[in-house]
Amino acid sequence: MLILLHRQEYTHRWGGKSYFNRIGLDQLTLKSSAELVKAILEGGETAPELTSLILNRAAGNPLFMEELTHSLLENGSIQMKDKQFVLAVTPLDLQVPDTIQGIIAARIDRLEEDLKKIMQVASVIGREFAFRILQAISGMREDLKSQLLNLQGLEFIYEKSLFPELEYIFKHALTQEVTYNSLLSTRRKEIHKRIGSAIEEIYASSLEEYYEVLAYHYSRSEDLSKAIHYLKLSGDKARNHFSTSEAFRFYQEAVTLLRNQPATPDNRRGLLDILQPMAYPIRILGHREGSLKFLEEGETLAHDLEDRKALAHFQSHLGIYYLTRGGDPVKGRAYIERGLGASGLTEEVEIIVPATSDLISAYAIEGNFYRVCEVAPKVIDLIEKTNTQDGMFGRPSNPYSILLGYYGQSLGAMGRFAEGQTVIDKGLCFARDLNNLFSLALIEMLAGSFYFFKGDAENQIAHYRSAVDYMEKIQFAIFMGPVWAWLGWAYLFSGQMDTALQCAEKGLKLHTDLGTPFFLGSIHLVLSEIHLELGNLDKALLHAEQAVDLCRKNNEKFFLAAAMIDLGRVTAAIDRMNFEKTLEFIQQGLSLADELQIRPYYAVGLLRMGEIYADSGQKEAAIEKLKRAEEMFQEMGMDYWLGKTQEVLAAL
Repeated sequence: MLILLHRQEYTHRWGGKSYFNRIGLDQLTLKSSAELVKAILEGGETAPELTSLILNRAAGNPLFMEELTHSLLENGSIQMKDKQFVLAVTPLDLQVPDTIQGIIAARIDRLEEDLKKIMQVASVIGREFAFRILQAISGMREDLKSQLLNLQGLEFIYEKSLFPELEYIFKHALTQEVTYNSLLSTRRKEIHKRIGSAIEEIYASSLEEYYEVLAYHYSRSEDLSKAIHYLKLSGDKARNHFSTSEAFRFYQEAVTLLRNQPATPDNRRGLLDILQPMAYPIRILGHREGSLKFLEEGETLAHDLEDRKALAHFQSHLGIYYLTRGGDPVKGRAYIERGLGASGLTEEVEIIVPATSDLISAYAIEGNFYRVCEVAPKVIDLIEKTNTQDGMFGRPSNPYSILLGYYGQSLGAMGRFAEGQTVIDKGLCFARDLNNLFSLALIEMLAGSFYFFKGDAENQIAHYRSAVDYMEKIQFAIFMGPVWAWLGWAYLFSGQMDTALQCAEKGLKLHTDLGTPFFLGSIHLVLSEIHLELGNLDKALLHAEQAVDLCRKNNEKFFLAAAMIDLGRVTAAIDRMNFEKTLEFIQQGLSLADELQIRPYYAVGLLRMGEIYADSGQKEAAIEKLKRAEEMFQEMGMDYWLGKTQEVLAAL
């Protein structure tokens, strides 16, 4: 159960969900308000006119009521007479601010100078503050605890914890905010810097725990070099802990600060050193709006600073951008190949491994699995020869296990399932031993695709479900939608139609919200096949046509082949008389699958063509296509599709 606290005027996307319930907390009633005033003014009765005054001014707001009552007590407007609290002045003579902030500010102004100073320094530390930090900054030794007790008595602060160290907390965020705003800007900056120095000194042995706090304080001080330093460290820390959005935010703040500094050689190098680790969160989050400028800036800096490794890094990331988000796959592949350079596979493992991993990813997106099978073994061999299997090469996922995944998936796409099984299992084992969540998310996705080509729905579901679980943990937005949809494909093959449709529709929503065109066609393909099976022919045709259009635009050749075959089936279901058009669509899909050497799906296309011939009464042509499909399925060990083919043959 998740409980969230927010003001009534705040709106959020959960409001329409069936599992969301709103519990409204209204202003206090007159009776409850009177009880609260009585509780605050303990030790005596409250005169009716005093209660009435407070209730009218506070209008049922409990915080306002508390602060107003304390303020009246402290300025002498309320006094005790004959065991009763009464107004010591006439209501017209009362000078009470109209806002809670004003009342809090007035209370702070009336404090002794030392108490006010402690409040102000504490407010810069934050709503919660450690005694040791406050002591180091305030310079107070003997009297500090007694002064804090006074502030507790005045109900400005509370003691939060004693262990592992003494900490306090402001009673309300507004109290801290008002106190903080009472300081001049220059004074605030000075205190922020001193807080940073105190944390560095006091927590020197465990400084990593305080990177984010140090980044916060130095960012608000004059020492921006330390702010940038700790923002980058915070980004690295978040990245290593798979908090992708947090990593992006810290890097972005550091870049913003550096851009405002003079463009010295050191600052330009510093900017490049932040943009490099920032590139992968940009990719994982689906290339959010404005991401391109960061990648292009990194490329320009790397070129100007003659950093060949960084240049390859950014050109590779730019290639993935154009492949997945930019809508220009040809330009994307050209960028990646430019990053690799014209020399081919060299021994420069630090450059070649990450860049070639992206090139192989591009080949897989295009459906050029035969090219993956040509290139991946060479890079895997290079990694093994240089004994860098455990290396991350500046990436959050382990390239060695991912390359094994792409290679295994591609062997499966070509019908070499025995070889592919060995390779994919090796990649899975390596990723599981590393226990790197990014690697596990990707390798599970690739394993699911391997079993898709084989037609093994049970294993397909298991691996895609694991991939989704990992991706949700690490905010792997870029693949989330497609994997949900492909999971729906697996449920379709297993006959679980309702679940199939739910998964595919969820995948479409996630990917549409992300605004990324790549693999969107594959999601429409899945939805088309599901609706065809359900008999929703209008929806099936709409999704099939969108699938063909999107896959063609994004140069996703395998999914285009599958979409053409699917479009043929949908056309046949809608109009049996449109036989020539049906065969034309399927033949285009078959030709493309043959060109790509994707034998499993070529055989599926033969089965689909055989079904069309059988439905149209052309028995001999049907048997010829089905026998060829049967032979291929038997040869490759594709039992699911073999069974489907033999069912159609038996009916003939």
